[in-house]
Amino acid sequence: MTQQSEKTRMDWPDVARGLSILGVVLLHVTLAIPEAENSFLAELNHFLDPLRMPLFFLVSGFFSVKVLRLTFEQLFKRRLWFFLVPYLVWTPIELSTNRLQGLIYFDRAMPEWTYYAQKIVDGTNMYWFLYFLVWFNLLLWATRKLPAWAIVTVVAVGPWLFMPMFSEHDFLRKTLIYLPAFFIGAYFRPLIIRFADAAARPKAVVVAMAFYVAGMGIAAADDILTSREPGPTQMWFITWKDEIAALLGGELEPFAMGQLSGTLIRLLSLPAGVVLSVWLAKAPPVARVLKFFGRHTLVIYIGHAVGLTVLFNYTLRWNVMEINNSSTNPMNWSFTWMAIAFTLAMVGSYLTYLISRLPVLGRTLTPPKLPESGVAPVKAVTPPVEQPSVLRIRN
Repeated sequence: MTQQSEKTRMDWPDVARGLSILGVVLLHVTLAIPEAENSFLAELNHFLDPLRMPLFFLVSGFFSVKVLRLTFEQLFKRRLWFFLVPYLVWTPIELSTNRLQGLIYFDRAMPEWTYYAQKIVDGTNMYWFLYFLVWFNLLLWATRKLPAWAIVTVVAVGPWLFMPMFSEHDFLRKTLIYLPAFFIGAYFRPLIIRFADAAARPKAVVVAMAFYVAGMGIAAADDILTSREPGPTQMWFITWKDEIAALLGGELEPFAMGQLSGTLIRLLSLPAGVVLSVWLAKAPPVARVLKFFGRHTLVIYIGHAVGLTVLFNYTLRWNVMEINNSSTNPMNWSFTWMAIAFTLAMVGSYLTYLISRLPVLGRTLTPPKLPESGVAPVKAVTPPVEQPSVLRIRN
């Protein structure tokens, strides 16, 4: 193993997470600004859409292989604990600040406490990725002793058995789409390492692009099939699908069936995501920026949402912002307001980082380690050994 390939192996996962989190922030900025969906950045983010969260969960699974060797106590105290605390503390804050703007600017009553409880329990909130990291790690641990065929069944087939009855539930849809990427990251770690080491070679690039184009082809075919009048073959498939769904206790609407193509598109895009991350890791100026964001995923994800709401929506969006892309005044352009919103979102992330450095409040982002049964606490040595960034999601 050469020094360069070893360095690439260390860098590309952080670059991948950096790409993912920047894509998430850009997506939320696009949703906050009228007509932003027509901008160049929005189009760029559209191409990143199949990579954004699947690549994040692939890398999370890549670093979750240690879960397979843990007891349940170790799983909770070494891993789940560090996801649950920020999720349970910051989700109510984000939900409250978001709903408060409805009261202030639109005279909408604040919801009852049951609204917040439901959003937290079912994971339908801004910080859903922490919720699913807990769920996916639990499932990885629970199935660790099953034979390979059973694990594949649980991941690729099991969720579909519930689709006819629960297709409207976000929990099931996100499990269908992102769970395979997480398990691939965990169980195919050696293969992913070898592929990343070879990502600079033309063959790897060609293979990755072929898979990505195949995914885009599935997306185009899916759009055609869902918009055209069904022919005999398509009607046979629809009838067969309805009969299977009825046997499983429900029905599968076209939207529910779209999750199948959505999952395939995202899985086929993963090799391109790895290749792109490896190549960007070889460009020092870009790599430094993306690695920085990748190592601070938690504070960026939590802070950018609060920043958009409190720093942008409360101050500018509902009071100052006017959109007219045909105007000669740049302050009326969507792109200008996208830049402003993105900046304030990152300011919110930086303020969250500052909170993480505080003695007490910082524990809401980086909770203290829990003592484990039969493990004596380790006294600090002098000088202390440098620790990895506490702001990185612990993978």
